[in-house]
Amino acid sequence: MQMIRILVPLLLIASLGFAQQKTHESYKVKEGETLRSIARNHEVSVRYLLRLNPGLSRRPKANTIMLVPVEETLEVTAPTEEKTAAQRYLVKPKETLYGIARRFGIDITTLKAANPLLNEGLKIGMELQIPLAPKKPLATDTYQVHEVVKGDTFFGLTRKYGLTEQALYQLNPELSEGLQLGMLLKIRLLENTEAPVLFAENPDLQQPLRVALMLPYQLHRIAEDSIRRKNFEKGHSLLSIVTDFHMGAAMAIDSLRTKGYTVEVDHYDTENSVEKLQYLVNHQPLDSADLVIGPLFYEKAHWLSNKIKTPVIAPFYSKKQAAHTSPNLLKSAPDKQVYEDTVMQHLNKQYQGANVLVINDEKPSSTKKLLRIVDQLKSFDSIQDISVLQPEKGFIEYDTIFSRLDSMGNNWVLLITDEVVTTAAAVNNLKAFAEDYRIRLFAFEKGKNFENIENSSLGSLGFTYATNTLLDTDDIAVANFFDKYRARNHSYPSDYAIKGFDITYDVLLRLASAGDVRAGLGLGASTRLMTHFDFRERDGILENKGVRLIHYTKDLRRIFLE
Repeated sequence: MQMIRILVPLLLIASLGFAQQKTHESYKVKEGETLRSIARNHEVSVRYLLRLNPGLSRRPKANTIMLVPVEETLEVTAPTEEKTAAQRYLVKPKETLYGIARRFGIDITTLKAANPLLNEGLKIGMELQIPLAPKKPLATDTYQVHEVVKGDTFFGLTRKYGLTEQALYQLNPELSEGLQLGMLLKIRLLENTEAPVLFAENPDLQQPLRVALMLPYQLHRIAEDSIRRKNFEKGHSLLSIVTDFHMGAAMAIDSLRTKGYTVEVDHYDTENSVEKLQYLVNHQPLDSADLVIGPLFYEKAHWLSNKIKTPVIAPFYSKKQAAHTSPNLLKSAPDKQVYEDTVMQHLNKQYQGANVLVINDEKPSSTKKLLRIVDQLKSFDSIQDISVLQPEKGFIEYDTIFSRLDSMGNNWVLLITDEVVTTAAAVNNLKAFAEDYRIRLFAFEKGKNFENIENSSLGSLGFTYATNTLLDTDDIAVANFFDKYRARNHSYPSDYAIKGFDITYDVLLRLASAGDVRAGLGLGASTRLMTHFDFRERDGILENKGVRLIHYTKDLRRIFLE
């Protein structure tokens, strides 16, 4: 009996100390088995097997020996007084102090302080005490906050607080994973916090608005030439762009007139030539207009802005616009550097120890950009390592990406390329890991290289990119525009038509509100049917900096992050 009384408490202590351990056994891979089928048979995730077997291929060969779980028990910790909240962790092969600290969201100093034995080095099988990282409190002195309770829905919250679902997502990006009980949501900035400046219409209906629309209609080429007329009717690319932009601008002018504005318009055919522009400067009263929209091509708009006093709006983006500026030229399209800065600032703000991969193409011209981006990433706090992957003949090997992914933590993949093949190869490989790894794909913008990429693939990767344009066909204003455009022109509007409407409507409304184009552009940010405008002045140059971040959710919604 004496021996029994001694053994019982000892067994109880042992059970408390080892209740969280897992029992494993060796397993020989059979022909035709995959890591997924093995995980399913043992009722665990692929991610768990990868943690248990570092370096194991997702497609293990037959007869490969690996560890599989036999029994998994619940974690039990004996209660002690004055014990810091912590969890126990067994060190696995190939792990590092930095990797463990990053996994649990703490720093190495905190990890060492909780485990003095680490001063003698990290060893496989070592049991560590992991201090639980406290959650950052929400700044309730800055935001009105709502705690999610049972029965809360997106519709109910937007109705209760009088805001849009889009605004709710903008303040709370974590909602991309759904509404969860106990979640603290930012509702709106409090009054003592500076809110973003938005353009508010303050019209003077008595002031006539004078605009000159200068586009390369090239009417002289189709006037009496039946062959050219047939080519025009078939759809000449330049003339199609010009026609669509013109029709969009005309609808904007008609909308303003319907609201009571007096809009006077002069149309000038630039014929896409500097000689014709020079003629118009010499013989037409361009300086009597409040503003000029056009010419279509940036170089000619820049040339014109230096010849007349009237402000000139450049309607489209040009690769040369960053180097060619003028105080009289107003850029409606942001420079590409704005897209890059927007994404990089977001990554810097959100970085919390993610594993970073950068995928680049093989073009020598992109090497300088790659080096600059990598140097900027390394300047982020706590970032330790960046993997740079470059394809061979446009392709990236499956195992190459697999070897660089972190099966435990978050993986950020930044795609720096406009190559179609490289983009497709990267996305196709990454989406194969999306089910078992936490992956987010970033790009500076969603260019033509994404045209053939399915949205389902982008949604599975949480794709995030910067954009100046986003068309929501469910929006009432957009739907009304489409209906009116189709009734008037017997076709649906192209992006060029929508751009013509957005630019013309926005700049004329600002002119009416301020009495001066430059003053009007400084009245704050606005979003029209598709285009975002947020003009900023630097060294006397007014440029549109209106770029926002778009994030794809798993259910294929697109939400604004910032």
